[in-house]
Amino acid sequence: MSTADHAQIIMAAHDRVAKLETTEDGLVRVPGIEKAVPRQVAVSKAIRELVAELSEGSASWKLIDRMTGNAEGLDLKNFVGTIVKVTREKSSTRGKLLLYTGTKKKVDGVDPGYEIVRTERTDGPDGLMVASEAKALLGHRVLVWVILEPWASDSDRKTRVLVHLMDLGADDRYDADAGTLAA
Repeated sequence: MSTADHAQIIMAAHDRVAKLETTEDGLVRVPGIEKAVPRQVAVSKAIRELVAELSEGSASWKLIDRMTGNAEGLDLKNFVGTIVKVTREKSSTRGKLLLYTGTKKKVDGVDPGYEIVRTERTDGPDGLMVASEAKALLGHRVLVWVILEPWASDSDRKTRVLVHLMDLGADDRYDADAGTLAA
């Protein structure tokens, strides 16, 4: 690591600590620590957290690799669609999204024009968060980041897993009462 890298981590740690509550005697209340601690102890904890987060193999590092298509063995696709329906798949607890994309081919046993993507399992925080976001964006056009995740039992088959979505605004063709999209 360069001197500049060290400086950036130290500054980020100080920024984190500056947002924390302090006591009258200048100690810092750090979430997860019972007693208030001196500022330098809080900064040291923030540095450890930042270095861990920035380390190869961390959850943050893996997420960046997944979203940029750099995760080994996974293919990344981006496309735009309108969220028409969000359900929970009983067998896997994954969120299951029906998107209108306008595709001409029949995909996943749904009508032409529609595609299905699944979230991570909703019994984990990442899957639950993405599924909740999707529900809140029902009837909206979204840009999706989907990875093609091979099945453990059959590497030739893949599940399309939604890792992120970006709201592009409400689709005025969506009828919320009927839960359908006008052609």
